[in-house]
Amino acid sequence: MRFGYCVRNPSYRTYPEIRDLTVRLEGLEFESVHVTDHLLGFDDTQEKKETFLEANTLLAALATQTNKIKLGHIVLCNSFRNPAYLAKVILTLDHISNGRVLLWLGAGWYAEEYMAYGYPFHTPKRRVDEIEESLTIYKKIFTEDETNFVGNFWKLERHRNFPKSIQKPYPQIVIGTNGKRMIDIACREADGINLPYLDVQQQEVLRDSISTIKEKLKKYNRDPSEFEISLFSNVTIVDSQESLESLRREREILESHMKYLFMGTSEDIKEKIQKVENLGVKKMVIVVESPDLQDSLEIFNREIM
Repeated sequence: MRFGYCVRNPSYRTYPEIRDLTVRLEGLEFESVHVTDHLLGFDDTQEKKETFLEANTLLAALATQTNKIKLGHIVLCNSFRNPAYLAKVILTLDHISNGRVLLWLGAGWYAEEYMAYGYPFHTPKRRVDEIEESLTIYKKIFTEDETNFVGNFWKLERHRNFPKSIQKPYPQIVIGTNGKRMIDIACREADGINLPYLDVQQQEVLRDSISTIKEKLKKYNRDPSEFEISLFSNVTIVDSQESLESLRREREILESHMKYLFMGTSEDIKEKIQKVENLGVKKMVIVVESPDLQDSLEIFNREIM
Protein backbone atom coordinates (compact mmCIF):
# COMPACT_ATOMS: atom_id res chain seq x y z
CA MET A 1 0.00 0.00 0.00
CA ARG A 2 1.17 3.52 -0.84
CA PHE A 3 0.11 6.50 1.23
CA GLY A 4 -0.78 10.12 0.62
CA TYR A 5 -1.85 12.63 3.26
CA CYS A 6 -4.50 15.34 3.33
CA VAL A 7 -2.51 18.28 4.71
CA ARG A 8 -5.47 20.66 4.96
CA ASN A 9 -7.66 19.29 7.75
CA PRO A 10 -9.17 20.63 11.00
CA SER A 11 -5.75 20.58 12.69
CA TYR A 12 -3.86 22.31 9.86
CA ARG A 13 -5.33 25.47 8.32
CA THR A 14 -2.68 28.20 8.08
CA TYR A 15 0.13 28.19 5.54
CA PRO A 16 2.93 27.66 8.10
CA GLU A 17 1.03 24.71 9.59
CA ILE A 18 0.41 23.11 6.19
CA ARG A 19 3.95 23.83 4.97
CA ASP A 20 5.62 22.33 8.05
CA LEU A 21 3.40 19.24 7.91
CA THR A 22 4.16 18.76 4.20
CA VAL A 23 7.91 18.98 4.77
CA ARG A 24 7.62 16.45 7.59
CA LEU A 25 5.56 14.05 5.46
CA GLU A 26 8.20 14.17 2.74
CA GLY A 27 10.76 13.14 5.32
CA LEU A 28 8.53 10.27 6.43
CA GLU A 29 8.39 8.92 2.85
CA PHE A 30 4.71 9.57 2.13
CA GLU A 31 4.13 9.45 -1.62
CA SER A 32 1.95 12.55 -1.90
CA VAL A 33 0.21 15.38 -0.10
CA HIS A 34 -3.26 16.63 -0.98
CA VAL A 35 -5.25 19.78 -0.26
CA THR A 36 -9.01 20.14 -0.39
CA ASP A 37 -10.30 22.53 -3.06
CA HIS A 38 -12.74 24.44 -0.89
CA LEU A 39 -13.27 28.18 -0.72
CA LEU A 40 -15.49 28.16 2.35
CA GLY A 41 -15.44 26.32 5.67
CA PHE A 42 -18.02 23.98 7.14
CA ASP A 43 -18.30 24.94 10.82
CA ASP A 44 -21.55 26.84 11.44
CA THR A 45 -20.45 27.78 14.96
CA GLN A 46 -17.72 29.91 13.37
CA GLU A 47 -20.08 31.22 10.69
CA LYS A 48 -17.82 29.75 8.00
CA LYS A 49 -14.86 31.87 9.05
CA GLU A 50 -12.25 29.11 9.09
CA THR A 51 -9.04 29.74 7.17
CA PHE A 52 -9.26 28.30 3.64
CA LEU A 53 -6.36 29.21 1.36
CA GLU A 54 -6.81 28.85 -2.41
CA ALA A 55 -5.72 25.34 -3.37
CA ASN A 56 -3.56 25.88 -6.46
CA THR A 57 -1.73 28.87 -5.00
CA LEU A 58 -1.08 26.76 -1.91
CA LEU A 59 0.35 23.89 -3.98
CA ALA A 60 2.65 26.29 -5.84
CA ALA A 61 4.09 27.42 -2.51
CA LEU A 62 4.46 23.83 -1.27
CA ALA A 63 6.27 22.90 -4.48
CA THR A 64 9.04 25.37 -3.63
CA GLN A 65 9.46 23.90 -0.12
CA THR A 66 9.74 20.24 -1.18
CA ASN A 67 11.83 18.12 -3.52
CA LYS A 68 10.27 14.72 -4.16
CA ILE A 69 6.77 14.37 -2.68
CA LYS A 70 3.89 14.52 -5.17
CA LEU A 71 1.39 17.39 -4.89
CA GLY A 72 -2.33 17.07 -5.50
CA HIS A 73 -5.87 17.84 -4.43
CA ILE A 74 -8.61 15.84 -2.80
CA VAL A 75 -10.19 16.87 -5.15
CA LEU A 76 -10.27 19.89 -7.52
CA CYS A 77 -13.82 21.12 -8.14
CA ASN A 78 -14.34 21.00 -11.89
CA SER A 79 -16.99 23.75 -11.70
CA PHE A 80 -14.69 26.43 -10.30
CA ARG A 81 -12.39 26.87 -13.31
CA ASN A 82 -12.64 26.85 -17.06
CA PRO A 83 -10.91 23.59 -18.09
CA ALA A 84 -8.62 25.32 -20.59
CA TYR A 85 -7.51 27.72 -17.87
CA LEU A 86 -7.08 24.90 -15.33
CA ALA A 87 -4.91 23.03 -17.81
CA LYS A 88 -2.62 26.09 -17.85
CA VAL A 89 -2.55 26.11 -14.03
CA ILE A 90 -1.69 22.39 -13.85
CA LEU A 91 1.07 22.72 -16.45
CA THR A 92 2.52 25.65 -14.51
CA LEU A 93 2.45 23.64 -11.26
CA ASP A 94 4.07 20.72 -13.07
CA HIS A 95 7.02 22.92 -14.01
CA ILE A 96 7.29 24.64 -10.63
CA SER A 97 7.39 21.21 -8.96
CA ASN A 98 9.66 19.62 -11.59
CA GLY A 99 7.04 17.03 -12.55
CA ARG A 100 5.31 16.28 -9.25
CA VAL A 101 1.77 17.64 -9.67
CA LEU A 102 -1.35 15.43 -9.83
CA LEU A 103 -4.70 16.29 -11.44
CA TRP A 104 -7.38 14.84 -9.17
CA LEU A 105 -10.88 16.09 -10.04
CA GLY A 106 -14.46 15.98 -8.76
CA ALA A 107 -17.79 17.23 -10.05
CA GLY A 108 -18.50 19.44 -6.99
CA TRP A 109 -21.15 19.08 -4.30
CA TYR A 110 -21.10 21.91 -1.72
CA ALA A 111 -24.09 24.06 -2.75
CA GLU A 112 -23.52 26.80 -0.17
CA GLU A 113 -19.99 27.31 -1.46
CA TYR A 114 -21.20 27.70 -5.04
CA MET A 115 -23.75 30.31 -4.01
CA ALA A 116 -21.30 32.21 -1.80
CA TYR A 117 -18.84 32.61 -4.68
CA GLY A 118 -21.34 33.23 -7.46
CA TYR A 119 -21.12 29.91 -9.29
CA PRO A 120 -24.32 28.36 -10.69
CA PHE A 121 -25.08 25.12 -8.86
CA HIS A 122 -26.34 22.97 -11.70
CA THR A 123 -28.03 19.59 -11.41
CA PRO A 124 -25.85 16.55 -10.66
CA LYS A 125 -26.31 15.41 -14.27
CA ARG A 126 -25.11 18.74 -15.63
CA ARG A 127 -22.07 18.80 -13.32
CA VAL A 128 -21.13 15.28 -14.42
CA ASP A 129 -21.71 16.20 -18.08
CA GLU A 130 -19.29 19.10 -17.57
CA ILE A 131 -16.54 16.99 -16.01
CA GLU A 132 -16.89 14.45 -18.81
CA GLU A 133 -16.35 17.17 -21.41
CA SER A 134 -13.53 18.68 -19.34
CA LEU A 135 -11.59 15.41 -19.37
CA THR A 136 -11.57 15.47 -23.17
CA ILE A 137 -10.33 19.06 -23.12
CA TYR A 138 -7.55 18.39 -20.59
CA LYS A 139 -6.11 15.49 -22.53
CA LYS A 140 -6.27 17.32 -25.86
CA ILE A 141 -4.56 20.40 -24.44
CA PHE A 142 -1.88 18.35 -22.70
CA THR A 143 -0.95 16.47 -25.88
CA GLU A 144 -1.78 18.74 -28.85
CA ASP A 145 0.21 21.71 -30.10
CA GLU A 146 -3.03 23.42 -31.12
CA THR A 147 -6.51 22.50 -29.93
CA ASN A 148 -9.79 23.26 -31.67
CA PHE A 149 -12.80 21.96 -29.79
CA VAL A 150 -16.56 22.47 -29.85
CA GLY A 151 -18.54 20.88 -27.03
CA ASN A 152 -21.78 21.45 -25.18
CA PHE A 153 -20.17 23.80 -22.64
CA TRP A 154 -16.86 25.07 -24.07
CA LYS A 155 -15.49 26.11 -27.44
CA LEU A 156 -11.76 26.46 -28.05
CA GLU A 157 -10.36 28.11 -31.18
CA ARG A 158 -6.66 27.62 -31.95
CA HIS A 159 -5.91 27.04 -28.29
CA ARG A 160 -2.18 26.85 -27.51
CA ASN A 161 -0.76 25.90 -24.14
CA PHE A 162 2.99 25.76 -23.63
CA PRO A 163 5.21 24.49 -22.19
CA LYS A 164 3.88 20.96 -22.17
CA SER A 165 4.15 18.98 -18.96
CA ILE A 166 7.36 17.47 -17.66
CA GLN A 167 5.37 14.30 -16.89
CA LYS A 168 4.52 12.34 -20.03
CA PRO A 169 2.04 12.18 -21.52
CA TYR A 170 0.57 14.38 -18.76
CA PRO A 171 0.08 14.47 -14.97
CA GLN A 172 -1.95 11.65 -13.48
CA ILE A 173 -5.70 12.25 -13.86
CA VAL A 174 -7.85 10.76 -11.09
CA ILE A 175 -11.59 11.21 -10.50
CA GLY A 176 -12.91 11.41 -6.95
CA THR A 177 -16.25 9.59 -6.83
CA ASN A 178 -18.27 6.54 -5.88
CA GLY A 179 -21.10 7.34 -8.31
CA LYS A 180 -21.87 4.79 -11.01
CA ARG A 181 -21.77 7.16 -13.99
CA MET A 182 -18.63 8.91 -12.74
CA ILE A 183 -16.96 5.52 -12.27
CA ASP A 184 -17.80 4.66 -15.86
CA ILE A 185 -16.33 7.95 -17.11
CA ALA A 186 -13.21 7.55 -15.00
CA CYS A 187 -12.59 4.00 -16.20
CA ARG A 188 -12.86 5.20 -19.79
CA GLU A 189 -10.99 8.50 -19.58
CA ALA A 190 -8.86 8.75 -16.43
CA ASP A 191 -5.85 7.10 -14.80
CA GLY A 192 -7.56 6.25 -11.53
CA ILE A 193 -10.42 6.67 -9.09
CA ASN A 194 -10.30 8.00 -5.54
CA LEU A 195 -13.12 6.48 -3.47
CA PRO A 196 -14.44 8.27 -0.37
CA TYR A 197 -14.35 6.18 2.79
CA LEU A 198 -15.26 8.52 5.60
CA ASP A 199 -18.20 6.76 7.20
CA VAL A 200 -19.82 3.36 7.60
CA GLN A 201 -22.29 3.87 4.76
CA GLN A 202 -19.49 4.40 2.25
CA GLN A 203 -17.65 1.34 3.47
CA GLU A 204 -20.69 -0.78 2.77
CA VAL A 205 -20.51 0.07 -0.96
CA LEU A 206 -16.73 -0.27 -1.25
CA ARG A 207 -16.76 -3.86 -2.51
CA ASP A 208 -19.49 -3.04 -5.03
CA SER A 209 -17.62 0.04 -6.24
CA ILE A 210 -14.39 -1.88 -6.76
CA SER A 211 -16.26 -4.69 -8.50
CA THR A 212 -17.86 -2.12 -10.82
CA ILE A 213 -14.48 -0.53 -11.53
CA LYS A 214 -13.01 -3.88 -12.53
CA GLU A 215 -15.97 -4.59 -14.84
CA LYS A 216 -15.69 -1.16 -16.49
CA LEU A 217 -11.93 -1.48 -17.00
CA LYS A 218 -12.54 -4.76 -18.79
CA LYS A 219 -15.31 -3.14 -20.86
CA TYR A 220 -12.95 -0.40 -22.06
CA ASN A 221 -9.96 -2.73 -22.53
CA ARG A 222 -7.98 -0.91 -19.85
CA ASP A 223 -5.03 -2.53 -18.12
CA PRO A 224 -5.95 -2.77 -14.39
CA SER A 225 -2.26 -2.63 -13.44
CA GLU A 226 -2.09 0.87 -14.95
CA PHE A 227 -5.26 2.13 -13.24
CA GLU A 228 -4.97 3.32 -9.62
CA ILE A 229 -7.79 2.73 -7.14
CA SER A 230 -7.25 4.88 -4.07
CA LEU A 231 -9.18 5.47 -0.86
CA PHE A 232 -9.70 8.66 1.16
CA SER A 233 -10.11 7.93 4.86
CA ASN A 234 -9.49 9.01 8.43
CA VAL A 235 -7.25 6.82 10.60
CA THR A 236 -7.52 6.83 14.39
CA ILE A 237 -4.83 5.06 16.42
CA VAL A 238 -5.27 4.02 20.06
CA ASP A 239 -2.90 2.25 22.41
CA SER A 240 -5.24 -0.44 23.73
CA GLN A 241 -8.62 -2.10 23.30
CA GLU A 242 -9.76 -0.33 26.46
CA SER A 243 -8.97 3.04 24.88
CA LEU A 244 -10.79 2.00 21.72
CA GLU A 245 -13.92 1.06 23.65
CA SER A 246 -13.81 4.34 25.54
CA LEU A 247 -13.49 6.25 22.28
CA ARG A 248 -16.35 4.30 20.72
CA ARG A 249 -18.67 5.24 23.59
CA GLU A 250 -17.51 8.85 23.55
CA ARG A 251 -18.23 9.20 19.82
CA GLU A 252 -21.42 7.15 20.05
CA ILE A 253 -20.34 4.65 17.41
CA LEU A 254 -22.27 1.41 17.26
CA GLU A 255 -20.12 -1.58 18.18
CA SER A 256 -21.18 -3.34 14.99
CA HIS A 257 -19.78 -0.42 12.95
CA MET A 258 -16.29 -0.52 14.42
CA LYS A 259 -15.08 -3.21 12.05
CA TYR A 260 -15.74 -0.86 9.12
CA LEU A 261 -13.67 2.07 10.40
CA PHE A 262 -9.91 2.57 10.42
CA MET A 263 -9.89 2.86 14.20
CA GLY A 264 -7.89 0.72 16.60
CA THR A 265 -4.40 -0.25 17.63
CA SER A 266 -1.61 -0.26 15.07
CA GLU A 267 -2.11 -3.98 14.50
CA ASP A 268 -5.88 -3.54 14.05
CA ILE A 269 -5.35 -0.85 11.45
CA LYS A 270 -2.69 -2.82 9.59
CA GLU A 271 -5.16 -5.71 9.26
CA LYS A 272 -7.90 -3.42 7.95
CA ILE A 273 -5.53 -1.83 5.44
CA GLN A 274 -4.50 -5.28 4.25
CA LYS A 275 -8.15 -6.16 3.66
CA VAL A 276 -8.81 -3.18 1.39
CA GLU A 277 -5.50 -3.78 -0.38
CA ASN A 278 -6.66 -7.33 -1.09
CA LEU A 279 -9.78 -5.84 -2.72
CA GLY A 280 -7.62 -3.88 -5.16
CA VAL A 281 -6.93 -0.56 -3.41
CA LYS A 282 -3.41 0.57 -4.30
CA LYS A 283 -3.17 3.82 -2.34
CA MET A 284 -4.75 5.50 0.67
CA VAL A 285 -4.96 9.26 1.23
CA ILE A 286 -5.40 9.71 4.95
CA VAL A 287 -5.62 11.98 7.95
CA VAL A 288 -4.18 10.39 11.10
CA GLU A 289 -5.30 11.20 14.63
CA SER A 290 -4.83 9.76 18.09
CA PRO A 291 -6.72 10.95 21.16
CA ASP A 292 -4.27 9.40 23.63
CA LEU A 293 -0.91 9.03 21.85
CA GLN A 294 1.57 11.87 21.63
CA ASP A 295 2.68 11.60 18.01
CA SER A 296 0.20 9.63 15.91
CA LEU A 297 1.95 10.44 12.64
CA GLU A 298 5.27 9.05 13.88
CA ILE A 299 3.50 5.93 15.17
CA PHE A 300 1.71 5.44 11.83
CA ASN A 301 5.00 5.79 9.97
CA ARG A 302 6.91 3.44 12.27
CA GLU A 303 4.30 0.76 12.96
CA ILE A 304 1.87 0.75 10.03
CA MET A 305 3.46 2.05 6.82
